[in-house]
Amino acid sequence: MQELIATGCFHSGLPAGRAALQAIRSAKAAGALVVDAGDFFSGSAFYAFSHGRVEERLLSELYDAVVPGNHDLAPLMGLNDPVSFPPVVCVNLRPPADFPGRWVGGLVLPGQGLRVGIVGSIARQAFEAIPVHERAGFTFCEPTAALVEAEADRLRAAGADIVIGVSHTGFLDSVADQEVGWPLHVVVTAHCHSPWSHWSVSGRHVAKPPAGGSGLLRLHLTPAGPARVTQEACRSGAQAADGLDADLAGFEAWGAEPLGRLSEPLPDRRSVAHLVAREACAGLGADAFMLNTFTFRGGLPQTVTRRDLLACAPFDSELVFLDGSHRLEDLTERARALGEDVVASRVSQSNPAAIATTGYLAERLGLHSRPSRPPRTLHGTLTDLVREPS
Repeated sequence: MQELIATGCFHSGLPAGRAALQAIRSAKAAGALVVDAGDFFSGSAFYAFSHGRVEERLLSELYDAVVPGNHDLAPLMGLNDPVSFPPVVCVNLRPPADFPGRWVGGLVLPGQGLRVGIVGSIARQAFEAIPVHERAGFTFCEPTAALVEAEADRLRAAGADIVIGVSHTGFLDSVADQEVGWPLHVVVTAHCHSPWSHWSVSGRHVAKPPAGGSGLLRLHLTPAGPARVTQEACRSGAQAADGLDADLAGFEAWGAEPLGRLSEPLPDRRSVAHLVAREACAGLGADAFMLNTFTFRGGLPQTVTRRDLLACAPFDSELVFLDGSHRLEDLTERARALGEDVVASRVSQSNPAAIATTGYLAERLGLHSRPSRPPRTLHGTLTDLVREPS
């Protein structure tokens, strides 16, 4: 039997994820193999502090293989020590020629109990969620059953006792693949955060690791499949030496810097989105501004620190004007059909001539746009709001 530990959508989840990393360290010392299903980087205040430096070090120290997520490509292209970094595994995505590390479609990990084959993949939706400039030079193809099966056959021929999939696809999409006879009976998946964690029918499994560093996924593998699949929550406790004390102390000091004070607390992300939409609309001189509420992770306290702001809005985006003529109602309906929760601010009830939004939402809608002049960003707008409350 071979234990395999998986994380997914870790999103630079420190300091909260410290206990999970310690559990991984202990399991690895006992012979476990460790993989990540994508989005280890980005998505938190800690990433804004570390710029991926600490995250790269942790992956190099603890992980045997990494599958790319839609927030990972820029950090992967900028690796500081690519020789020490684990292999990036993805059968349907190829990096530019100047990628500094190791990139393979699949690989065999020699464990103490079994040789475990890993076939990595990323879904089209995840790939297309990556900003255009970050995915420039990458070559994507559909992760078809035939492509995955051919790679799995290659790994079996290379000596794998069992082959599993590790995908940045999303739980429900991975279940749908299994229901029509996916060639790999065991898939670890991340992306598209959902409340479900484990699906199993007739020896087939789809399992999702806990997100945000809140825990890890344990699979006890045999040649016939997993004998046990467990989601383990990891809570803070006494910490063994892990080399993170100085980094976390630096983060605490950096994040505690006060940025300003709002006129009142904002209780949730929708209230933040409405206020930012009004500020952006006025600041840009636009007739209307539309914004995805999922840009924000929560509300803001009345007194806002740097850490509060980045925990609320971990991902920045440039602000852009849409080219051409559009009805605001048509755009919001189109965004909602894509699963986006959109709010809008407008100067008047007449059809707006100049509509602005985030670069992310413009790309999501497939619309041509142009940067605002002078350039403005989501983080800059939110910072202005905090420093000069309306």
